[in-house]
Amino acid sequence: MNRATSLLLGGVTLVALTMTGIPAAADSVTESAKPAAQTGGRAVVVIEGGGSAHAFTTPWAACDRGRPTYIQGLVDAGLPVFTAPGFGNLYGSTFGKTGCPPQPPLEVQWNTTGYPTQAGQAVLGFLGYLNETYGYTTFDLVGYSYGGVVARATIAALKRQPPAASMAPGFSYARSAVDAGVSIPTLVTLNSPHLGAPTYDIASDPARFTAQVARSWGRQYAEAGRGLAIYESQGGAGAIHVLETGGHAKPGPTSWDMQQVGALDGVAVTLIAGNYCGRECGNADTPPSSTPAGRLRTDGTVPVYSQLILPCTTSCPKPPGSVYVPPGMLPTTVVRKVFPTLHSTFDTDRLGLPDALSVSKDPAAIAYLTSTITGAWASAGAPLLSRP
Repeated sequence: MNRATSLLLGGVTLVALTMTGIPAAADSVTESAKPAAQTGGRAVVVIEGGGSAHAFTTPWAACDRGRPTYIQGLVDAGLPVFTAPGFGNLYGSTFGKTGCPPQPPLEVQWNTTGYPTQAGQAVLGFLGYLNETYGYTTFDLVGYSYGGVVARATIAALKRQPPAASMAPGFSYARSAVDAGVSIPTLVTLNSPHLGAPTYDIASDPARFTAQVARSWGRQYAEAGRGLAIYESQGGAGAIHVLETGGHAKPGPTSWDMQQVGALDGVAVTLIAGNYCGRECGNADTPPSSTPAGRLRTDGTVPVYSQLILPCTTSCPKPPGSVYVPPGMLPTTVVRKVFPTLHSTFDTDRLGLPDALSVSKDPAAIAYLTSTITGAWASAGAPLLSRP
């Protein structure tokens, strides 16, 4: 029995199988019943957005209210999907939820109000936990909103471990992930603020940026930033400083973007974006295209150029006046896809629009996400889970 299983079970092993042959609960796994064998050791890990509680869920167990729509779509496609548990400064991973499966050790839970580098190290530990507990070795990452930035940090953490003998000995799930040879061949991000967003400028300094953003990006867009500012003051809305536009506007040797150069080499990257909003949300005067003008569109919270990691040097009003994408930050081939969606139900509720316009609930975006992951599995010859 490995250490993770011993922690979960207190030294007692139980086996309970569902109709698909996978364990019915996270605390009923033995060495001989690890479900990873069913999919060739491959699984999907979803990293959700910043500033919220995210409970650990498995392919066979979720909280009483179920999974978010886009995650359920992946599960329904026969993919073994785990949600990376996340906590905030004021709450735990199961805050506001009931009936959740037992949560993993705090070491492998990421701080959704924290800096992406440290959050990525925690998620890497979560991959080590999944390897030790269930036997998975290959992980496709899906990052929603801030989770996409954290997913990039996770891949960097896997590739850039501290040199040998530079740290005192001790058990580490992140170290275990590296020693087990885990790999991350695929990354898909949904409406992620890879290059920041003016809404986060407002959230960090409302007095300085609200009027400026309203003039440049529109009153409705500025209101989204004010909403984030209120949330930040009440409980934390993520590492706002790393999502401000100024840090992405120029080359800086110590900038977070520069630290990510080369991290995604060898990873199949797909960037999904939402462009429902023009200067005023829903305004069709600015066509949603790949032209520079189209990059000014947003999903109500994040500009399209940021979601797609594209330069916006001349068409973007301040802030930012420019965006710098370091050479080598992305692999040579990146798939980009845009849908007429909003960032979240926060935006749909704020604008009085149907929740189905949120990327996490939009049928077309979810279908594309699912086909991207299942296509990667088919190309690798990885079997999906059998259905009951």
